[in-house]
Amino acid sequence: MNLEAIYLNHQSELQLHLARIVDCPDIAAELVQECFIIFSKEIQKQVIEHPRGFLFRTARNLAYDHIKHRKVTERHLNTTDPTLLPNEESPSAEKLAVIDEKLTIFSSIVDELPARAREAFVLNRVYGMTYAEIAKELNISDSAVEKLLARALLHCRRQFNNRRSDLIDD
Repeated sequence: MNLEAIYLNHQSELQLHLARIVDCPDIAAELVQECFIIFSKEIQKQVIEHPRGFLFRTARNLAYDHIKHRKVTERHLNTTDPTLLPNEESPSAEKLAVIDEKLTIFSSIVDELPARAREAFVLNRVYGMTYAEIAKELNISDSAVEKLLARALLHCRRQFNNRRSDLIDD
């Protein structure tokens, strides 16, 4: 099976199909690339009799996963953003200043992490990605993700304990 020929025959068709689903040509292009990566791994494991069907099914699943992830992220952002609270529950200017200060401290603690651990931490805690998704994104094993996140969380816990007086509301 010639992967290059299959890519040339189906890439643009897949990208157009995905662009209609995810409503963004750039994301569609990324998903097509991911689809072909999955396809290339699968043809080494098994015989795929209908490559076009496999590619479209995989592409559709990737697009739906992307949409689900985007909706979860948007919902999380909308429920955790203090500026989105109803007016009667809006925090005072002082409370917002304390929140801003805590976010600055938290950001500096995260910035202290080694690059790879910081990237895994942000993907997990900010973007809500699973260990498996992070492993795929960073091209590392699930256990490597687990170790990176364990180190990152330990670092954050220690730094929060060290800076506890900075984090206490007055």
